[in-house]
Amino acid sequence: MGLINWIFDIYQHTQIDQARTDAAAARAEISTLRTSGGGIDSARLQTAIEELALATKTVQRMLVEKGVCSSDEFARKLKEIDREDGREDGRAALR
Repeated sequence: MGLINWIFDIYQHTQIDQARTDAAAARAEISTLRTSGGGIDSARLQTAIEELALATKTVQRMLVEKGVCSSDEFARKLKEIDREDGREDGRAALR
């Protein structure tokens, strides 16, 4: 195996390990939304949604402020992606 292949192999394994770590962290975070009885803790879910909304707004604002795209371009892309599931409903499937 050449040096380039060896380096690429190490890189791939590092990426796989990171993906496993990220997946485990996501599963752990999701489990915090459940109550001891297995139901959904609505207060924790509301907090998680609000944190996601804040992160999304921050990314959108930074993209516009840094000139990566305009607000109109962002809105058009958002609608385009929204329509991908056949409905323009302001939501995206989690699959």
